[in-house]
Amino acid sequence: MDFTSSERIVPGSGVPLTTCCVDCGLPADKIPYVAEMPDQPHRLGRLWGERAKGPAGTLPKVPGSWRAPVHAHTAPGGVIKGLWAHWQMDGGEATKIELPPGSYWTQKANEMHDDACLSDTECVILLINDTPYETYMAK
Repeated sequence: MDFTSSERIVPGSGVPLTTCCVDCGLPADKIPYVAEMPDQPHRLGRLWGERAKGPAGTLPKVPGSWRAPVHAHTAPGGVIKGLWAHWQMDGGEATKIELPPGSYWTQKANEMHDDACLSDTECVILLINDTPYETYMAK
């Protein structure tokens, strides 16, 4: 999506994509969500920046009772909605941390870990990166 074109409109909302930028506001129900990977159910709501290129803020939204495949990435996260779980590596063992809304976690860059939405309803988290963001799946 081109978030700099004043001619583009968020589908079904009437909200110009230019409202998805720094120094702007956008109601939660107007944030456009798009698929990141066709074989995964999570959707990404871009708040600012282009996460693959540099500084950005993104709202991943996942269905309730969904568990991510083991993966690695570089951004810390915060929980906006739902009960989230994060399995943090500690000396080769994974430790589960349950995170209600308002919680925050960090993750060592490129360290494999697991995440899940423990709620019956969807979870929304916030990821903020200051360098290009990449996700790596376990082999």
